[in-house]
Amino acid sequence: MQVKENTPKAIILIIIGMSAVAFQDTLIKYISSETNIFLILLFRALLGIIFLSIFLKIKKEPLIFKTNYPFLTIIRVLLFYTAFILYFFSLTKLSLATATTLFFVSPFFITILSMIFLNETIGFRRWLALIIGFIGVILVMDPKINNFNIYATFPVICAFFYALTMIIQKKTSLEDSLYSQVFHIYICAIVFSIVIGFVIGNGNYYDSSNDHFQFIFRAWSLNNINIIFSLFFIGISGFVAFLCIFQAYRIGSPPSIAPFEYILIVWSLILSWIIWHETLNFKGYIGLSFIVFGGVYTLIRERKKHVQITIDQPIRR
Repeated sequence: MQVKENTPKAIILIIIGMSAVAFQDTLIKYISSETNIFLILLFRALLGIIFLSIFLKIKKEPLIFKTNYPFLTIIRVLLFYTAFILYFFSLTKLSLATATTLFFVSPFFITILSMIFLNETIGFRRWLALIIGFIGVILVMDPKINNFNIYATFPVICAFFYALTMIIQKKTSLEDSLYSQVFHIYICAIVFSIVIGFVIGNGNYYDSSNDHFQFIFRAWSLNNINIIFSLFFIGISGFVAFLCIFQAYRIGSPPSIAPFEYILIVWSLILSWIIWHETLNFKGYIGLSFIVFGGVYTLIRERKKHVQITIDQPIRR
């Protein structure tokens, strides 16, 4: 099935998707001192499958989740799951600013991989917008160089795996439906989280004196109403994020979409200020302007390109 490209629409979807991710991450941070990351991943996937089934039932579409790319699908879901296990683990060894900034090398990986595997042509101005956006991220997050250690490679590996996932997503979208691609991610998360839960879910490896690993090895429990409600909304926001982000990379040019993932940083800063009373310094506001400039410039370029394609190749009705 040929997917019609529409990068301006994809940019809107990536903004919505990343906003949902920010909400999800805020909830995860909120309950991280009381629960286990693998329990969160499990319930997010279980609720995601339920929401996906209801969504398709409302749309009166069949629940067909087969794949025409079994090998690539296995690679994609394993990369995605492993990527964020590495990222969450890195948070136990690095500051959040350092880990998040390192993860946002993903647009560079997406751009380079798009040139290699998707034959995308990357012009000077798109490279410039990407670089400006990344400089903005560094200024906003203000990571300290002396925080870097061996664990700093984990967010970078996560970013590379995530970029590969998005490229495979684009390749397999030729025949696989969006919903089957989301379903495969959920199934992987359920299977692996259950297996890991059997090994560490009883809390045998939990060490209360080690703050770094409590989020990973804490015993699984659902005896707190706040955790239950948070897991429910994590499932909703995760579902919205998956649909929007995956659809964006199906219908848009990955190098043009990638800069708009920086909106995640903007939302994270806003939510942090509201909930934890954190605010930006002067350098942060300069960085924020860089992010907005890089993204808006890319959007303007893509709109002009989309209009030109429509004029040169009108759709026949």
